[in-house]
Amino acid sequence: MQRKKNGDGHTYRFRNGFRTAIKTRGITLSATGKTAAESRRKAKEKVKRSERLNWGASTRHASTTLGEFMTWWLENEHRHEIARTTHLRYQQLANLHILPLLGETKLIKLTRHEVNALIDHMVAKGQSPRSAQQARALLSACLNAAIEEDLIGANPVGASRKIRLPRFEIEPLTATQAARVIELAPAATTKLRLELALYYGLRQGEALGLRWKKISFEKSEMSVSHQVQTEGGKRELVDLKTRSSYRTLPLDERTLELFRAQKAQVAKSRLAAGNKWDDKDLVFPNSGGKPLASRWDCDQWHIALEAAGIPKRRLHDARHTCATLLLEQGLDIEVIRYWLGHASIELTSSTYIHLTSKTTRLGSDAVTNLRKRSLSAAG
Repeated sequence: MQRKKNGDGHTYRFRNGFRTAIKTRGITLSATGKTAAESRRKAKEKVKRSERLNWGASTRHASTTLGEFMTWWLENEHRHEIARTTHLRYQQLANLHILPLLGETKLIKLTRHEVNALIDHMVAKGQSPRSAQQARALLSACLNAAIEEDLIGANPVGASRKIRLPRFEIEPLTATQAARVIELAPAATTKLRLELALYYGLRQGEALGLRWKKISFEKSEMSVSHQVQTEGGKRELVDLKTRSSYRTLPLDERTLELFRAQKAQVAKSRLAAGNKWDDKDLVFPNSGGKPLASRWDCDQWHIALEAAGIPKRRLHDARHTCATLLLEQGLDIEVIRYWLGHASIELTSSTYIHLTSKTTRLGSDAVTNLRKRSLSAAG
């Protein structure tokens, strides 16, 4: 065995060639080659890659495993930053998929290969691409927290294989179709609910969690700050998931009229329920004052589509319709992002904006106007 200076490790004969082993940050990295020089070169390359991955990492916690850190992080840090239902989903992903496969792996030894193995494992077990994507995102968030704790120096998830979700063809309603759906709704309550979906882009939980104290008839605006979620089998009013989801939207006179009609209807329902009324201050309560069931709400959407002679679509497609109609009106993408409560312009433009012949004509109109101004200035 031939011993080398510090940093070179030691090189020795191995099978039909040589192996060099170098100890760094408490772990031993080795490589083989046909010659001693080749094995040393390969081993040093491994050390460099490891140092780039874990540059700045604390050597005091070199033995910390992913399981130890993720369990602590989920319970003591991340759960305070997300909704309860999201936390439960993340715990499920961690306990069923991530930790059984990678839990015993030391943080400093995690590479893109382990991340890719996790994705392959989930796909092989029949998990959907969406679930695999969520697990990858959860692992990435956890490792970013490990960087902040000085446990690793870089996040290997970024170099791992990305997951492509199947794209669903979404055909947003036209302005005429949206108006017809609302017009043919049988009651003022349904008309208001459809307006909030098609013109204001409220998510289902946001609409069903809308409260009267957030509607200002004086200022002609509404504030979106809560949503209805099912937790433990109960429909509960909870905070919105992200800061960008909180928004205040101006209301036109027609929408205000529908809100007034709905307030009168809720007052009648409250009177009829008497002592059985559970006041949650909801704009869309059930007969007892509690949040409406999501299934009932979806059924009203499908009934309205059928009445207007429009093929079946998801209720969530109303948000896509809203984004597209706003773009057709010439609104800036940043305004649309705020209107929908998105965290980024990228999400709004890549997922929710659907170009139509009308939106593409805006480009032609802009060119025409630009040409007219240019000719006028030249003259």
